[in-house]
Amino acid sequence: APASVTVDPAEPERIELRSASGVTYLSSPLHSEKLLRGGESGQQLNPVDELPVWWGESGMPGTSTTQTVVVVGHNYTTREAPFRALRVVEPGDRILLGTPNGTLEYDVETVGPLHKGSLLGAHELRESVPGRLILANCDVVEGESTDDNYVVIAQLAAR
Repeated sequence: APASVTVDPAEPERIELRSASGVTYLSSPLHSEKLLRGGESGQQLNPVDELPVWWGESGMPGTSTTQTVVVVGHNYTTREAPFRALRVVEPGDRILLGTPNGTLEYDVETVGPLHKGSLLGAHELRESVPGRLILANCDVVEGESTDDNYVVIAQLAAR
């Protein structure tokens, strides 16, 4: 969203990934219910299906949000899921996050692996940063799972 446009905070409904040249290479609805930690220790984020999902403990997307927003999704070794596309994201690409109140645009700053579970602990990426968006999946390299998440970090575009 251009800096002059205000998008009130709301749960995200849709995500798109676009190359720096404007080509859309992922367009997907988000799961309709936010994701919360699960497992006995409360240290797992396990989406219920292939759709990406907003992590409900993170910030709610909007131009005035002061917290980091996190969207997670599956990546599989044997079948397709939308967040498999995270492996092709590059700095300079654009993320569009649609909400009932409008669409937010983010510029990708960094991409790469992060040890699995790091986002659930006291990691620096958990710090509240206004306008920051993090996308994460379970990393798969050459058809094999790794001990990492693949993470895309973006910042709300100032247009």
